[in-house]
Amino acid sequence: MTFWTESTLNPTRQFRFMVSNGVNWWWVSSCSKPSYEISTEEYKLINHKFKYPGVATWNDVTLTIVDVSGQTNSLLNYILENGHDVERAYGSGDGLSKSNLIKGLYDNNGFFHIKQLNEEGAAIETWSLKNAFIKSTNFGQLDYTSDELVKLELVISYDYAILE
Repeated sequence: MTFWTESTLNPTRQFRFMVSNGVNWWWVSSCSKPSYEISTEEYKLINHKFKYPGVATWNDVTLTIVDVSGQTNSLLNYILENGHDVERAYGSGDGLSKSNLIKGLYDNNGFFHIKQLNEEGAAIETWSLKNAFIKSTNFGQLDYTSDELVKLELVISYDYAILE
């Protein structure tokens, strides 16, 4: 029997989520959930190959956000304020560092959160990304033939994720 006929079940929905770092990012229109990969090593013994697990690596998370007033400026200021000073690129600036980049993106506990919500708005799944920072930013696309909203894409890197 499938769950479609069960009236007491309420499957989770893709559109019920919230991204936050102490402040709710209501302008996020889509978000990938954390994922990981485990590398494998092959060892050859005579005519046989054996595979063994290696290192687990957490994959980047991609956010698509709607360009509301000031988003482009705040994202550009994120790298300028944290060490990428174009005008003094050959000067004595400190440059980009992980400690500078993560302090602008996480909450007081050092986490960036992705919350999946139920139909009442309560968190049923909270992913906490440790030491998250913006790895790349795409400032969107402009097009005379479209009346779509301008959307920015952020790629977030992090050390590991905790599911609560």
